[in-house]
Amino acid sequence: MPPTENNQIPPADPAPTPSSPPKTPPNVPLDKNGYRRLGHSTLYFLLIKYGFPAIILFLIELVLLGAAAGGNVLPPFSEWVSSSLIVGSIVRFAAGTVPALILISLLVAAIMAYGWYWSFRYRLGDNDLSFEKGLISIQEISVPFRQIQNVDIEQSVLYRIFDLADLVILTAGHEDPEHLGKSESEIIMPALNEDEARGLQEYLLDRANVVHAVSVAASSEPPVPPPLN
Repeated sequence: MPPTENNQIPPADPAPTPSSPPKTPPNVPLDKNGYRRLGHSTLYFLLIKYGFPAIILFLIELVLLGAAAGGNVLPPFSEWVSSSLIVGSIVRFAAGTVPALILISLLVAAIMAYGWYWSFRYRLGDNDLSFEKGLISIQEISVPFRQIQNVDIEQSVLYRIFDLADLVILTAGHEDPEHLGKSESEIIMPALNEDEARGLQEYLLDRANVVHAVSVAASSEPPVPPPLN
């Protein structure tokens, strides 16, 4: 009896490995409109940044007070004041003027820091990341997840002290007439808390990859199984 040729059945495809669970946005409190604001570390950084002139004026005031005391309190400045009536008058006048300048500098620093802090907010929508800038004239910027190509984190030495980071979003194009970033294809979310920035980085990259994967899968044809022998 002639041998029969058995049809060979191709091996079954391996079971698909379960995909990792989708990333969730950072746990940041929302305002009544669903926007997220920058953290308290950002506010402290802004107060020190804009209050730096007041710190310099305070150090100058200490020098002037020591010089105005005369004698050997703060050589050689105090010796100059003791030896010259004109220099002493100028130093004492400056020592009485600088405190007012310090108060003005602190007031300006507080206004600028709180104004900058409250003028920037962002929201994670179903399909995009949006920003709002400004207190009186509000500008809204929207970045669809499908346009995000990469998300990086940048930290300066000063940012590391305050546990802050810039989130740099590389896009294929966005609606930003004032160019928030370094070029037309970059958007920078400045002075975020480092943990929040890293959480946003993972979430945005995950959302961008999901959108790209769905787009590619929808446009490709289903594979044809190999014929049976």
